Amino acid sequence: MFRWKEQNESLSKEECIAESGRIFIRNLSYTVTEEELQKLFEKYGPVTEIILPVDRLTRQVKGYGVVTYMIPENAAKAYMSLDGTVLHGRMLHLLPGKPKNDETDEEGDLSFKAKKAKKLKANAQSSHTWNTLFLGQDAVAEVIAERYDATKQEVLTGKDAAVRLALGETQIVAETRQFLEENGVKLDVFNQQVNKRSKTTILIKNLPAMTTASEIRDIFAKFGELGRVVLPPYGITGIVEFLEPSEARAAFTRLAYSKFKHTPLYLEWAPENTLSGVEVNKIKVEENQNDESEDKKEKLENEEEDIEPEPDTTLFVKNLNFSTNEEAVKEHFSGCGKIANVSIGRKKDPANPGKLMSMGYGFVQFYLKSSLNDALKRLQGSNLDGHSIELKRSNRTLQTDVVNTRKSTNVKLQTGTKILVRNIPFQATEREIRELFKPFGELKSVRLPKKMVGTGPHRGFGFVDFVTKHDAKRAMKALCQSTHFFGRRLVLEWAQNDEDVDQLRKRTAEQFHSG
Repeated sequence: MFRWKEQNESLSKEECIAESGRIFIRNLSYTVTEEELQKLFEKYGPVTEIILPVDRLTRQVKGYGVVTYMIPENAAKAYMSLDGTVLHGRMLHLLPGKPKNDETDEEGDLSFKAKKAKKLKANAQSSHTWNTLFLGQDAVAEVIAERYDATKQEVLTGKDAAVRLALGETQIVAETRQFLEENGVKLDVFNQQVNKRSKTTILIKNLPAMTTASEIRDIFAKFGELGRVVLPPYGITGIVEFLEPSEARAAFTRLAYSKFKHTPLYLEWAPENTLSGVEVNKIKVEENQNDESEDKKEKLENEEEDIEPEPDTTLFVKNLNFSTNEEAVKEHFSGCGKIANVSIGRKKDPANPGKLMSMGYGFVQFYLKSSLNDALKRLQGSNLDGHSIELKRSNRTLQTDVVNTRKSTNVKLQTGTKILVRNIPFQATEREIRELFKPFGELKSVRLPKKMVGTGPHRGFGFVDFVTKHDAKRAMKALCQSTHFFGRRLVLEWAQNDEDVDQLRKRTAEQFHSG
């Protein structure tokens, strides 16, 4: 009788877990981590949430937690397999987790505004809402007004107000990027198409102008112990680091879209490894006395980078020493001409998990075809790190490491001086587009194709052609990050110099159909 009752209770628990997809875990060790639980439970299916409360005084796990599965049936499998097993010397006791409250029934009495706010909070962690360097237009106007000793009304009214705001936002974004990079923030990880998000680091956006780090710390410290707080000049966006994932998650859930002063907070989970190991540096206040010479040097480097490799300039290099790296290969071939890129074939090293090992071959791409021919003549059978290398022509085209571009901004290799600008607001004029791009250099032409010649507004895109490649590159680099014009984010990409509207339509269709 007792055994039947015990089996019946076990079956009942399994059914509850199979419905909710949530497992309550008791008797956890105080030293267990979220990563260990994740690794243990994800063997049975994708885990969407792990809650592991931490004691605020002792900074240790409280001994219980909750795991939620994407597919409820996977939770039932985990329960049957892991209940009564040992982790960190303690026997796990698994119970059905309480299902999350379905709040749809409560929305009947809410106003439209309240329902929308609730929906925004619920979707706060969806990646489609994220724009890393988003700046509120009101905060941008305040910063511009203070910088140029004007009123916000003067900034927002009068001729070319939209141009002023767009250029002001561009400048602030550039300064913010520079500050964050100087203070150990790796911004490149934000541009990768596939990111694993951090569980402890939060990016804060849409802050009112002149927000201070102490104000941010006061808000977030209520939810747990903080690590670093990075806040660039003018305090429009920032980064907060928690020491415990559960406390970071509680802060994110509570504070996303909540009001701070007079604006809602926009929060985003930063990608993993966003913060480097170095501590935040002090803001640099000293001026560089060699700015002029550095600008000239940068200009020369940029002009060199604008050169595209000629076709058929890639060599296949065989019989490389497994210890040879890219730097050694580049140095070996550098005497034959300017090198665009070097890559070595690698695979996972079974002896060292997480590391890659050379496969004994690689590719060298020159800028000039004559350099490739010279390398074939001079270096065929030459000795590199004790190995006699074999060289062959390759039809492979190497790409530089900078391939992590935004989905919304197609920053390919520069093809000339012409930039294609998409998502232009229909109320914007050709003169305003010219004023927006003019600060970056002398313009050759600005064109906004219309639906029909001589009729109505333009078609929402245009072409901006500069006199020099260097000026075009400066404009692309500055405006492709996060520039809004009349509230719409401009999307920039390099255009072919001889590209017309029909060719653009054809290229767009090909990109669409190719996925």
